[in-house]
Order: sequence, then C-alpha cells, then structure tokens
Amino acid sequence: MLDWIFEGIVKWVSSVASELMDTVSGLFLDALGTDMTAMEEYFPFVTKAFTVMQYFAWATLFLITVWQLFRVFGGPITEAENPLTLIARNGLFAVLIAYSKEIFLITLDIARAPYTALMELTMTEEDFTFAGVEETLSNGIANFVAITSVVGTILILVLLIALGWNYFKLLLETVERYVVVGVLCYTSPLAFSMGASKATSPVFKSWCRMVGSQLLLLTMNVWFLRGFSTSVGQFIGNGGALTNGNGSIFLWLFCALAFLKTAQRFDSYLSSLGLNVAQTGSSMGMELMMAARVLSGAAGSSKTVGKVFNGAGPAGKTATATAAGGTSFATGFANKFKGNNYVRDSVVTGGVPMGAGGGMGFVGRAFGGMAARNGATLTGESISSVASRQPGVSGSIGGEIADRSLGNYMPQFGGYQMRGTTITGGQINTTAVGANGKSAEVAMFNAAQFDAPSAPHSVVTASDGSQWYQMASGAEAGAFYDAPNFTGSTGEAGQVAQAFPSAENGTMLRTVGEGVMEASTPEGNTLWYNSAYYDEPDAPHSVVQSANGVDWYALQQNAQAPEFEAGESALAYNQAQFQAFMPGFEQKAANVDGSTRKDGHFEVRHENGSGTMFYDTTRYAAPRGDYKVYEDVKGGQWYAIPGQPGVERKPVYENGKAVYENGNVKTVQVETVRYKSQPTRFAEPKARTLTEIRPPRRKR
Repeated sequence: MLDWIFEGIVKWVSSVASELMDTVSGLFLDALGTDMTAMEEYFPFVTKAFTVMQYFAWATLFLITVWQLFRVFGGPITEAENPLTLIARNGLFAVLIAYSKEIFLITLDIARAPYTALMELTMTEEDFTFAGVEETLSNGIANFVAITSVVGTILILVLLIALGWNYFKLLLETVERYVVVGVLCYTSPLAFSMGASKATSPVFKSWCRMVGSQLLLLTMNVWFLRGFSTSVGQFIGNGGALTNGNGSIFLWLFCALAFLKTAQRFDSYLSSLGLNVAQTGSSMGMELMMAARVLSGAAGSSKTVGKVFNGAGPAGKTATATAAGGTSFATGFANKFKGNNYVRDSVVTGGVPMGAGGGMGFVGRAFGGMAARNGATLTGESISSVASRQPGVSGSIGGEIADRSLGNYMPQFGGYQMRGTTITGGQINTTAVGANGKSAEVAMFNAAQFDAPSAPHSVVTASDGSQWYQMASGAEAGAFYDAPNFTGSTGEAGQVAQAFPSAENGTMLRTVGEGVMEASTPEGNTLWYNSAYYDEPDAPHSVVQSANGVDWYALQQNAQAPEFEAGESALAYNQAQFQAFMPGFEQKAANVDGSTRKDGHFEVRHENGSGTMFYDTTRYAAPRGDYKVYEDVKGGQWYAIPGQPGVERKPVYENGKAVYENGNVKTVQVETVRYKSQPTRFAEPKARTLTEIRPPRRKR
C-alpha cells in the first residue's frame, strides 16, 4: 500500500515538474529580442537616468582632457599627447556621447538580422510539451528497470528535475545576457567618455569588444534554446533512437544535459578566446548553498512528517501501527497540510502574505497556481482568511476562481452563476446571473467592519458564521431581498414565524404581488411592502424586519365604518349605529350618509342643517383648516371636518332628460353642506429602482 501511495506521489510531482517547465517554455525568446523594449518598460528608471549619464560622461571627458592638457606642461618627461589632437578627439567623443544611445541601437539593428533569421527557421520538432518528455521517459525506463515500479518512478523524477533545473538555469542565463546588453546600452555615455585620451582609450576599446561579444551571446541564445527545443521534440518522436540503430533515452538525456551545460558556459568559452564577455550565471558554490538550503528544508519537513506519523509521543519512539493510529495520522496530515491554502495564496494579489514562506511556501504556491488554472475552487475557510481581514493586509481574490468559489463561502448564491467577483478585506463584489438569465450587481459588507447601510439591504451569514450586509441592484436584485411565497394557509404559521420573527402571533401572510404581501391578523388585514421594491410610504405604517434583515413597510390597518342604511325609515337605525360607533362625538346626528364608506369617508348631517365629514386617518393626510380627530370603538381614528349649511340650485330631470321652463333649464333649491377643506388621499407606495449601491460607512 505504501509503495502504491509513494509511486502516486512521485508521479504527481514529476507531472507537476513537467508542467512547470511547459509554463515557462517559449516565453523568453519572443519577449527578449534585440531591442530595448523590455528593458525600458520593466526598468523605466534607466530611461530617465540616461540624461544624467550623459552629463556625467561629459564631465568625465572634460576632466580627462584638462588633466591631459595639464600634462603637456611637463614636457617630454610626461609623455603628454599632442594638444591639438587631444582637443579634436575631445570634440569628437563629446558628439558621440550625445548620440551614444542611437549609435548603440544601430549596433543592435545589425545583430537583429541573424537573431531574426534564427527565430524564423521553421522546425516541426518544436511542437512539443514537456509532458511528452515525462511519458517517453516512463515508457523507456520501463524497459530498463524491472525491479519495482517505485525505482522507475523515482528515476523519472530525478531525471526530470535534472533536465528542468538546467533548462531553468539556461533561461536565467538568457535573461542575464539580455540585461547585460541593456546595461551596456544605458551606460554607453561613460564608455565614450574614455575615448578622447590615449591613456583611457583601452577602456573604450574593451567596452567595444564586450558589446560585440554580448551581442554574439544574445544571438546564440536563440541558437541554444531552439536547438534544445528541437532535441526535445525529436526525443519525443523516436525515444532517443538514432538512425544507425544505436542510442537510448539515457544517451539522449546525457547529451541534452551536456548541451544545456555548454550553453550556460558559452560565455566562459568566448572569454577564453579573448573576447570580453560578462560572466553570468550562479557559481558552483551558490548552487551548493541552494542545494544545502533545499536539503535542510526537506529535513525540517521530514521532522514535521515524523511528528504527524508518531503523534504527540516522545521523540525517538515509533508509533504503534493500529487502526486508531492510522486515523490519527490521517487527521494530523489533513490538519498540517491544507493544499487549498496554497491555492488561495497563489491567487491573492496585494496585502500581507498569509501562507508559509521559504522554499516550501514557494513550491506550494506554484502547485496551487496550477490547480487554480485547472478548475480548483477555494473552500469557505480559505476565502474567510481573506474576507475577514482588514483591507490593508487582506489582499484580494478575483478572476474565474473567485467566481466559482464564492458559493462555498456565501451559501445564498447556490443556483447562480457568478461573474467579475472580487473578494477583499471586509467587502465582496460580484455579478450574479440567475437561471432566468437576469443578473444583479451584488455587494456585501462585513458587519464587523461596516455600519448598517441606510439603503435597503439584507443580512446574510457566511460559512464561517460572520454576518454580512448584502445590497443588490439590477433586474434580478429583488431575488436577494424576497421572503418565501405564502398562500395565507394556517399551515404556514411556522414558516411565517421563522421568516418574520417580530411579526404578531397569529399573523397569516399571502403573497399578492412582487414585493407585496397581505397580512391577516385577528384585528383585520393590511398590506406589507418590501423596502427593496418600494420607497417608504407616506401613509401611517410600521416596519417589520424579516429574518434576513430586510425591512417591510406594514401599512396601518384601515378604519372601517359600519354599514348605514338608506331611506327615511332608517334614520333612527343610522343614528343608533353612529352613536355606538363614535361614542366620543357629542353632537347629535340627524342623518348618516354611508354611501362612500368603502372609500374611507362618510357624512353626518345635524338638525341645524350643518354637517360633519369623517375621513379615515390611515388613508387620508391631515386636512387644512378646522378639524378634530375622533376615535371609533375599534380604535380607528377619523378626521372630523365641520361643514356649514347652504343652498344650491340643481337642475330638474324627468326620464333622464332635463326639464325646460321658458326656454331655460328648470332648477330647484336644495339644502346642502359646504366644507372649507378636503384632505388628500395617500398615494400608493412608489416602486423603487435599485440602480445604485452606496457603500456604508466603515467602522472606526
């Protein structure tokens, strides 16, 4: 079992190594050519500092010339130069300093011809991946190694690491050689300042030889890297075989390693030929120090693994291999190595690093980056370690991995497709697309870091138990504020109490529209309006908060007048009905007109011809002028507006037609009541458009 596990681990590591090599393969030659674009854009300071270099070079040239002219006064014993020649050379090189960069770029243009020619050579063998190297090695080694599969897998890993390490070193050499050319370009004025005098001209000549040597090396970078690429492609195609029947994977491997080593040392070979070449690449001592560092890190890791295997027992003792011990090992390993945290660290930008440092952390983040690019998701715990921190140290998570992982931290997003997600300290922004194709911009703010928003919002709970204020806008915004749909059935009492903990006991709800519910209580019915859908109404209302933190405007129940009968025979009945309904009204009623009671008002006439109009305060605003407020027996309140008796003329109709007399419409005088004011009816709550999210204030 352990052999199988180890074999799987080694194969995984070898595949990761080949994928790492694939990632960087082919990136450098196209980016680093024979121009200074990469140098100027990656190091913009050198461009700004070039003018300083020129002035410094002119100053140096002037000092050298003055010194050499001063030596003229020494006569033959100083071996001074001819003053006229010195001054002429000084003028020439002063001009060359002014155009030093342009001269260097002309030299680069000369080197561009062979560089481009080598780059444009078409070789089909270059269509390869390093994953093919791994597979070919596996097939070839199977023919050589027949002892155990573990030996073969270890050998594959060792060979791949050796190949990849030297390939990386060659790439580093390539970049170093390019940087050296860039340094020579932007410090060229200093070299030209040495050319005016015979005493300093050897420095200028050496610099010229170095420029030529480095441009040769720059061109040879293409030769070596493309040569190695074609070698890998050829190896994948024939497994290292030669046309003469000889050859093997080991012979190819040694040749490939030797080719890479030669490419790395080519600068020293040119130097031995007498060319002035800058020595690049790390020395053997540095490599040994790196190896020692890796080994010491591996030793530390082995101790940690030993602790995991042996549990909390004393050092040096071996844990007993029991079932309980096996469970302890699995639990300990899972707690000590959480690969998802490395995935998180590999996609977090900015902030303070949260994961392991050193070589172990670097490797972990490299593997985590591969996992992220291949569909991995972040757990709620990993997202929490970013979202729960302060913004100055949290960093941020974005991109596709944030889109597909947010649901693990915010369960309410189940069933939604996320786009443009950004997760940072105390704040999360995303676009949620529902199954109906509608989308909503959603922003969430950590309740521990922000004050409650003044705008409509809901309160959601993340997987780590933290509370978040959730705000949404757009066509699908209402879905993030809605309560469950209710039918008004008594069987939903438990669901109503759960959705609205502060609602009155016995409240039954029925959904009657988008963001509108009818609430039924023993006292009567009223309407509730979702604050995310509607502006706060002018009519008297209270605020009921749902379990998800959304405010609902509960309109005050309308006052209901009793039914009054029409006709002369009902006068006594209506008087008694009104007196029982409005006991606080002292003036005696002669007649009651209840024909408009359903509209929230009715009229009472008195014996002296005056009248009083009653308006429901839940449906009408307070009127202007003289009025009083009376309370009915059920607790409803009414505006009482007094009216004065009056007479008005009304036309006479018979059979639906006006009656004419002496050519004019016949009229009669009718007693009436005139009221000085009439209240305005409250408008229905206005629909709210959620088009903007205003972030709340951060807590201090």
